[in-house]
Amino acid sequence: MPVVTGYGVLSADDAARLLLPVAESVAAVHAPAGGHGAISPAAIEVDAHGRALLLDRARVAPDPAFTAPGAPDDVWSLAAVLLHATTGEPPAPGGTPVVPRTTGWLAPLIELGLRPDARDRPSAAEVADYLRARVAPASGGRRFPIAGLVAAGAAVVAVLGIVGAALLFTGGGEEDPPPRTKASEATSRGEDVPTAAVPSAGPTPPTAAELEDFARDYVATASGDPALGITWLTRAYQQRSPRYRQVWASIRDPRILSVSGDPTAMQVRYTYRYRLPGGGSRTEDITLFLVQDGSRLLIADAVAR
Repeated sequence: MPVVTGYGVLSADDAARLLLPVAESVAAVHAPAGGHGAISPAAIEVDAHGRALLLDRARVAPDPAFTAPGAPDDVWSLAAVLLHATTGEPPAPGGTPVVPRTTGWLAPLIELGLRPDARDRPSAAEVADYLRARVAPASGGRRFPIAGLVAAGAAVVAVLGIVGAALLFTGGGEEDPPPRTKASEATSRGEDVPTAAVPSAGPTPPTAAELEDFARDYVATASGDPALGITWLTRAYQQRSPRYRQVWASIRDPRILSVSGDPTAMQVRYTYRYRLPGGGSRTEDITLFLVQDGSRLLIADAVAR
């Protein structure tokens, strides 16, 4: 049975769980510098146990709607299948496809996979790592926050690592992130984890208005000068964000639509819209988790909805 036929349009979680074995198969094919060359919904079957299987290349023909412009690329085709599974439609022909928000947290992965330049796309192994980190174990029902993704999928973070921009960790659902580890607990385990949501005893805690101004200033700084923007992060968060500069350099004309600060939780949530390099725009809802370093605020973590 083809992957979407009989299933309808899938949620991001369901699409990821269904297609993770396919991504793993593609990664296995690529490991010895190989390739499939004909990935499309017609090349994927679901067995009696609900497991999606990638058919052998000899059994299927390439589908132009799922073939990358220029040279065929399995990662582009896999991203196109993820788009199809979550929207019911293949990528629009010509230019950089616009990925709708209905694709949920898969949107940034799909966007990167459909980049016109193959050098900007993640590898098949990194796609599999990202899907695995978000949906495994399937029975847990818990979405990983950023820190969990770093532990569970370090390889994909190296390619898709993003802070503040929300191109990577998008659409995490309506759940709040799990409580941060207390500093005393982290120290007892020898971890270097920044304290969050606990202002230091010395400085005066910021007001809601100050947190909101911080968010506005941060977006303007990061988009205008990514090298300066990264200094607004804690050292630990900087180390988890190897592609920070490249990502923010690709965000054009960001505009804050709404912002709300929560001094008690040391959080600020904002919604902003920005233009994409290849055309189109995205709107993201971001929550920054802040800490105080003396009189200065720093970003210790971030999630996107």
